[in-house]
Amino acid sequence: MGDKYEYRALKTGYGDEKSTADPVELREDAEDEVENSRIEAVRLVVPVTDDPSLISVTFRFWVISLFFSVIGSVINQYYYFRTTTGSFSIFFVNLASYGLGKSMARVLPMKRVSLGFYAISLNPGPFNVKEHALIGIAVSTAAFSAYAIDILTAMDLFLHHRIDPFGALVLIITTQCLGYGMAGVLRKYLVYPAEMVWWPNLVQVVFYNAMHNTDEFRTKKMVRGWSYMKFFWVLCGVLFVYEFIPQFLAPIFIYFDWLCWINPFNMDFWAIFSSMTGGGVFSLSFDWTSIGGSTLYLPLAAQLCNYGGMVLMFWIIMPIMWLTNTLGTKTFGRPLTSHLYYSNGTDFNILEYLKADYSLNEDMYNAGPPAVMTPMYALGFFCSFIALAGCVSHVICFNGADLWRSWKMAIGDMDEDIHTKMMKVYPEMPQLWYAIFYLLMVALSIMVCEVYGLQLTWWGLIVACLMGWVLTLPICAMTAITGFGPGLNVITELICGYMLPGKPIANMTFKCYGYMAMYQCMSLLSDLKLGHYMKIPPRSMFVAQLWGAIIGGVFNYFTMIVIINSRRSYLDGTEQDPNGLWTGVSADTFWGSALIYGALGPKRMFSSQGNYGFVFYGLVIGAVIPVMQWGLSKRFPHVAWSKFNISIIAGGMTAFPNGYVVGVLPSIIVCVVFQFYLFRYHKGWWSKYTFILSAALDTGAAFTGLFIFLFLGGGISPKLSVSVPSWWANYYTPEGDNAPYLMVDRCGAAGGKWTGGTL
Repeated sequence: MGDKYEYRALKTGYGDEKSTADPVELREDAEDEVENSRIEAVRLVVPVTDDPSLISVTFRFWVISLFFSVIGSVINQYYYFRTTTGSFSIFFVNLASYGLGKSMARVLPMKRVSLGFYAISLNPGPFNVKEHALIGIAVSTAAFSAYAIDILTAMDLFLHHRIDPFGALVLIITTQCLGYGMAGVLRKYLVYPAEMVWWPNLVQVVFYNAMHNTDEFRTKKMVRGWSYMKFFWVLCGVLFVYEFIPQFLAPIFIYFDWLCWINPFNMDFWAIFSSMTGGGVFSLSFDWTSIGGSTLYLPLAAQLCNYGGMVLMFWIIMPIMWLTNTLGTKTFGRPLTSHLYYSNGTDFNILEYLKADYSLNEDMYNAGPPAVMTPMYALGFFCSFIALAGCVSHVICFNGADLWRSWKMAIGDMDEDIHTKMMKVYPEMPQLWYAIFYLLMVALSIMVCEVYGLQLTWWGLIVACLMGWVLTLPICAMTAITGFGPGLNVITELICGYMLPGKPIANMTFKCYGYMAMYQCMSLLSDLKLGHYMKIPPRSMFVAQLWGAIIGGVFNYFTMIVIINSRRSYLDGTEQDPNGLWTGVSADTFWGSALIYGALGPKRMFSSQGNYGFVFYGLVIGAVIPVMQWGLSKRFPHVAWSKFNISIIAGGMTAFPNGYVVGVLPSIIVCVVFQFYLFRYHKGWWSKYTFILSAALDTGAAFTGLFIFLFLGGGISPKLSVSVPSWWANYYTPEGDNAPYLMVDRCGAAGGKWTGGTL
């Protein structure tokens, strides 16, 4: 017997007929080396085996996916209104659904039930890995905050206008589902090629195979002879206990702004070193949710570009602009905010200038002083334009050949990736299904815009959909290859601002449909790649993703209503949460952009005569730099020019207003240790431990957040709400504020009692 392997499919081949029983296996008596992926990380973790007889859509799938989709959508909607960036980890779902699935397989009767034309077995046999993965895919589709929630929240908080539940749900579901038709068309280019890795899926592949003890995972042992799952549970448990410190007992360890403590009541120190309201220069964070498991495995060059952009913007450019008061940066009282002001620094209230239909009263606005934005916010728009144009240009220059090969592969002119060959055992999802579903969602979208006064015309909606089609390919290609990619939010705002000036709700709606079609398509493509790696039939994938999108949207909406009704004063800015846990910054940023591009319009805000006309040059810079790099790569081919990605750098520079600038330094440290030192010098250790370690740490942190929400934060009942006594790590006074400090990071002067650093 030789020591090499070959891949073969028993009896079935790769024709159009579906296999019903014969597994795909590896043989040890082969003469030639096994065919495998061209991508090293994929070769290390994705098995080239399959058992087509396994059933994925089962009664257990429907029950378990429904249960966790509800919980996940509620938890992630909860985090939308929190200052920390935690989430409902899919690894928690994987663990809990594994136990439930095994239990149901033991206790359910072997009985078949019929629901009209649909018949299903209550217990088709052992709980299998494909069934398990499909549950995770359905839940991951449901378990995030739908982008349409931003529209509904902004209207509710800042316009005091709430549309009825039916209209809200149609808005959410249509924005979630438009991406399905696009994903169906683009899967040949963004799923089937080996180069389209979709990096987070590798963690999932390791996790599912480890849990089900498949293939080589039966024999792999970890430290001290532990199995994969024992290693996972130990690390998960340790982090679960530890995370109670930053997430509950001592939130100061989320924002460990140690340099600010040198002079906490000096405004310059606060603006530069506070990670809650400023640049967070050299700030630390001991909260794993601020670092994240993706730092362990995303490509090193892409991560360094991203963090390099953050450092450049928030550790270098912002302090210089603040200290020199460039463009009046200090005038507005804080360096990072999406609010609009008058030129003297007083707040601008758009409600005073809106008509009854929420469009701008231009005569009234033109009669008074103009609104302005803060310089750092304007610079963020500039960087967003660089990121978008840079993405398109970079993909054309450095990945155009791969996309061309993918097109040739799609029409059968080239050899395919091994995993694509293996998937030919299963019937494809007809393109007609995707097309019909897409047209139905477009029709419902037009209906909700026309009936519920969202200001967006039918032709405006068509333009938004066309933008999604044009820009989805380059953005998703970059995301699949590097793990990073820009969004369409800024460019959609800009175009709608010129098309429909003076209409802020139309601008939010246009952005949601234009951006969300791309984003949801990207999410679906990523899940399709996971199904590709796990060999799940394409038609089962369609069912699972649609199921998750509908369940998630419904429970996103009802969670939003409950939280707004109970925390409105913290979310709309009329009061400040003394512990720094509740925030409306996401909705505030969304609404601020709508005011800039929608109500006031880009002509006013970015005119060539104003301070911020420079933002449009970002499109030129982003488009030109990759072309220059491509030219240099031809002249100096030994230099990896493609790794310097201006789109990812500019994306890092726009970390705010998408969130607080937290955890930059510890993330850089973790990234360099894992992706440079361990990957380069201890590759065996890296391939064995990295993905399961990432899963364990992310799951432990998610468990903690879920436990706190349900049992300590009043998630189940307000009677269970627990307040931690005031102490130095969560300092606040009995009166309900952090006096004399401005925020929980013990930085900044409450009540404006600054000792220096002001104008």
